Amino acid sequence: MNESKRRALVLGGTGAVGSAVLAELARAGVPSAFTYHRAEARARALESELSARPFRLDLADPAALGRLAASLETEGALPDVVIHCAAVVRPAAIFEATDDDWEATMTINARSVFQVCREFGRRLEGRGGDLVFVSALDRTQSLPVPAIFAASQGTTSALVMAAAKDLGPRGVRANVIALGLLDAGIGKELDPKLAEEYRSFSALRRLGTPEEAAKTITWIALHNTYANGKVLSANGGI
Repeated sequence: MNESKRRALVLGGTGAVGSAVLAELARAGVPSAFTYHRAEARARALESELSARPFRLDLADPAALGRLAASLETEGALPDVVIHCAAVVRPAAIFEATDDDWEATMTINARSVFQVCREFGRRLEGRGGDLVFVSALDRTQSLPVPAIFAASQGTTSALVMAAAKDLGPRGVRANVIALGLLDAGIGKELDPKLAEEYRSFSALRRLGTPEEAAKTITWIALHNTYANGKVLSANGGI
């Protein structure tokens, strides 16, 4: 596809990775919109700085993504690139985790992935496009992360790998970018000892940055033409 004719939507655009992705898309000259939930001031700043269009969206609302997709289609602004950067982490260990922790995590981190595949995948038939989902595990690593969060990431990987079989014939590619630990966002919330352990096992001996993650994510979103249904790791060599 001609990059200059593409249009993007970033879910979770006010987060550390999401805002870095929006900046990369702006540098590439790709018109973009993004969603946010509570970070109104940050959303308005990104709108002003990057000319990106904000949409307040609560992914806990099961109808929200469908309404947004339908609205964008009606006004002729349907994106052919959707990048899912939204995530929540409930840090409780398995014995302290509650059913509410499970529901909240799986709703935002996994159900919304299914909804993106369904709502945007079917609307892009004949047009083609790319759906990119940002994850934190590539299913080959055993890292000290909350079990429920790990379950949501595993669900994302399995779901996208399978959904690609339905989406591919429609000209839509779906891939997961499994990031390593970054020095911002969720990475800032980890126990410093765990961050140091991660750093010691990294081939690069450091954490990544949101800007580095964004370069990988936007490359797959804008330039990939053949990889489909894959989990691609960008983790510094763990």
